[in-house]
Amino acid sequence: MRKYFIVAGLLVLISIPAWAGEKATPQFDGRDWKLGWSQNQNGGVFEEYVVDGENVQNWSELVTIQFYPGLQAKTNGDIFEASNKADLTRICPDIKWDSVYQTETERMWAFNVQACPGQPDQSEIARLVRAEEGFHVFHYAIKKAPMPEDKKAEWTEKLKSITIEKD
Repeated sequence: MRKYFIVAGLLVLISIPAWAGEKATPQFDGRDWKLGWSQNQNGGVFEEYVVDGENVQNWSELVTIQFYPGLQAKTNGDIFEASNKADLTRICPDIKWDSVYQTETERMWAFNVQACPGQPDQSEIARLVRAEEGFHVFHYAIKKAPMPEDKKAEWTEKLKSITIEKD
């Protein structure tokens, strides 16, 4: 389940102010997806979408949208990605990590988890966008490692196409 990999330490590091004027809408493929879990707390937004017929306890593919308000004023994308990698490496030391690209306001990374005790084999692509009100992080995960190349190309483009809208 994706929640194994949520970076709880970041939530402890920050005091989240209560606002959420920015919103991102996930992009999906032609299949039916549904919201499987969400939490809106102190302005932060966390949503997990699953393919219709699955749930967040039993999924084959997962799309996650996260919003960390105010975090852009406290840290940067390099530190955020490095923290994610460090947290995952503590759980699965042999994780395969790839920093795909970075700009001043966004970055993308991918990783594979294989043969890690207590964790299913899986792959993930993540895109972080530093916006005016916080960090938006978009993820696509699949319970296969490595990720099939066609899925990797498709979901890299889908994550890149997500835009952030102001209320």
